[in-house]
Formats: sequence, C-alpha cells, structure tokens
Amino acid sequence: MRSRTGDGLAPSLCNIFGTLLIVAVFALILPLAVPQLLGYQVFDVVSGSMEPAIPTGSAIYVRAVEPQDVQEDEIIAFHEDDAVVAHRVLANRTSLGEFVTKGDANNVEDLAPIPYDALIGKVVMTIPALGMFMALYTSTVGKVYLFLTLACGVMLNMLADRMRTANLMRERNLGQRLENDESIANTSDKVMVEDEPVGTPSDELSSPATAEPSSPRSRGWLRTVLIGVLALVFFGSLGVVLFVKHQYHVSDETYEAAAQSYTTVQAGGTMAPIVVDFDSLRAANEDVVGWIYCPDSRINYPVLQGETNDTYLRHDYLGDYNINGSVFVDCDNAPGFTDANTIIYGHHMNEGAMFATLDQWANQEFYESHPVMWLLTPEQDYQVVLVSGHHTSASSNMYDIYREHDERFARFLQEAASLSDFKPLEQATLNLDRNYIMLTTCAYIFDNARYVLHGKLVPVDSAGGKPKAASK
Repeated sequence: MRSRTGDGLAPSLCNIFGTLLIVAVFALILPLAVPQLLGYQVFDVVSGSMEPAIPTGSAIYVRAVEPQDVQEDEIIAFHEDDAVVAHRVLANRTSLGEFVTKGDANNVEDLAPIPYDALIGKVVMTIPALGMFMALYTSTVGKVYLFLTLACGVMLNMLADRMRTANLMRERNLGQRLENDESIANTSDKVMVEDEPVGTPSDELSSPATAEPSSPRSRGWLRTVLIGVLALVFFGSLGVVLFVKHQYHVSDETYEAAAQSYTTVQAGGTMAPIVVDFDSLRAANEDVVGWIYCPDSRINYPVLQGETNDTYLRHDYLGDYNINGSVFVDCDNAPGFTDANTIIYGHHMNEGAMFATLDQWANQEFYESHPVMWLLTPEQDYQVVLVSGHHTSASSNMYDIYREHDERFARFLQEAASLSDFKPLEQATLNLDRNYIMLTTCAYIFDNARYVLHGKLVPVDSAGGKPKAASK
C-alpha cells in the first residue's frame, strides 16, 4: 500500500509565500530592533550633508562614548536644538568641552561648536537605504502595512497546515475504505459452514475503523479559530489600507479639480504665474485665505484658516472629511499674513500629496532648482523666497507666534538659518523688515519630528494673479 503525506501544490505554495512574508518582516525589523536592545541608537539620514560617506536614506548606528575619547575625523551624532545631526569631528577641544564639526558635503564648518552634553555617541556603522524603511515604525499607515504583512504570512502557514491535515485525513479515509472493500471481497469468497450466514461479521468490519486514530479535533478547532482571528485582522487591516488609499484618491481628485476650476496658468513677469478665482473659491468656502503654488512640484493648493487647528486637519477645502486634510494657517496667526511669521501646516502624505515633498529641499540641488514658491491672496501676491529648511521638534520654539519684527524674531531667523540643510542663494538673504511664512509637515526621523521650510514674502504687482490696478 502506498504511503501518503498530505502534501500538495496548494499547501506548498501557501507555506512558501507565508514564510517569505514573515522573513521579510523580520528582515526589516531585526536590523533596527536588535541593535537598540544592545544599546545602540539608530537614526534615519534625511539630508545630504555627509555625502558621499553617508548617503541620504541611510540608517546610522550610534554607540555612546565618552566625549574625551572621540578622535578627530570620526563621525558623531549630537543634538542640535530639537534635531539630531551627524557630522565629522574636526577638533575635540577637551579643555573647553566642545567639538568643532563639519558636514563632508558642506563648504564650511558648523557655525557653533558642539558642547559635550549634546553628544549622543559615535557613528559606528552605516547601512545605505535602510533608513528609508524606518518610517514603518513611526507612520501609522506603515505600521498597518507591517502588521498586515505579518498576519498574512502567519495565516498562510496555518492555512497550509490545515490543508495538509485535511488532505491526509481524506487519504486515510480513502485507504480505509479500500481496505474494507478488499476485506469484504475476500470474506465473500470463503466457503462457509452449512447454514452459516455468508458475509463478514460486524465486529471484523468495524475493527479497522475503531483501530484507526480519530482526527485531532481538539487541535483542529483551535487552529480554525486562530485562522479566523488572523483572517479578521488581515481583512480589517486591508480594509483600513484600502480606505486610506481611497481617501488619497478622493483628495487628489478634489484638489486637481480645484486647480482646474479656480486657477489658470499665465506668463508671470512681475506678477504671479497663475491666476486664482478667489471670488468663486470663497463662495465655496469663506475660510480660504490664499493659494500656495510651487512650479514643477505637487504644491498647488488653496490655503485655509479655521477657528481651530483641528478644523482642517482632516477636512478638505470644501469641509468634507478626508484623511489628507487641507493646507491651513495656524489659527493664532493674524489674518492676511500680516504677522512677522505665519505658520502654514500640511500633512506628509505617503502618496506625495500636501507637504510630503518639503523634505526634498534638504537636497541642495533640489533647492537650487526650486528656490521660490508663490503665495497668492485676494489682496496681494508674494514671491516666497526660500531662505532655510531643517528638521525640528513639534514642541520647539519654531512654532511660537512672532508678530513683531523685534530682536526675538531676529534670533528666530538666525537660528533657522544656522540649522538649514541647504545653502541659500544670494537672493535669499535675510531681511528683518519682511514678513515670512514657515511651511511645516511631519517627519519620521524621531518622535514628533517635523520638517520646516522658511520663506521670505516679497510682494509683486498682482493680487490673485491679476494686475493690482485691475484687481481693485
């Protein structure tokens, strides 16, 4: 009689794909989680100040060391305000308790020495590209994807085991029936004693069945429950992902339609490069206060200001719920961009929408090809001359409201300039008499990280894209 194992193509494929998914999740987690358990800190590199030694998108592993033990030419990670920076040591001034540092890609050394108490540790290893995946640990959608992948892998392996068990039971039952049929056939051929009924005694027929082990129902129901729970988790997570994807799609369509309905492109000259129909736009929503636009980018959105900062956090410019929300001005800023600095928020969406591209300005080449944005309002249009961009914390003083052009505001601009990832062009000189805007979005290099882009408002001869005289 042939031996059967219950294996088949379907269970094997489920095992292979399930195992690959589980391995993929752990291959992503282990290089980040295990070093942290061993006392290392892991950071994602989001700027090119240390290229080519440390490419953008790398993960760096930092080990705590005594400041006095740091040698020249070693790379250290340190706190600078609310950001984490990794630069090379030019000098270790032990008598002063400070480091002189410089980014390999920067032309000059860092503006201020780094005090010993800002030191996190020494960079001991770099893994290119790994840092790009670290968003999975801080992004809600990324965590859903990660958990979804793991649940799918476990479920496929359990399903494969279930299929093998079912196949094995079917094969055993088939073999049992064949043996019983053979036994009946052999018994019917025997010569029986006269008057003895011909046939197989019931005890003999039933004995093979009773001798066969019963199916492992106690394990089977538990496996079924686990598969059911994992299936619910899988499809629930999948539902969340599909809902978010749908929201992205709806938002993209909504804002593309808004750009087509309310804006037209024109030759700029001394005016803005687009015209905005603010009369129709404000008829749709009176909270619209402007339009932010950057040529050759996805930044092309109406700007709103609500009663609170939650008003347009998860609502589009028409007031409908959407996870992408809107681009909006801080509710504490004065109307009309009249404060010394006005804060404009936008989500960092995975599809690149809203302000997801702000951190691209950390790249000097990208900045030089996009040094100016445009802010249009019904009363006055502005060139937004970008002067600095950097990472910061959501709780930093960058989010203070600066209304006056005073010394406090001057220190704010100087601090932002000292942290900048890019070297500004000549036209981007700081002018304390100008008003500024700060564009801000989420970042994922540390908890509550943000990327901010500072721009100087330079008035032009248009309002809403129309000549000032014609706009009155």
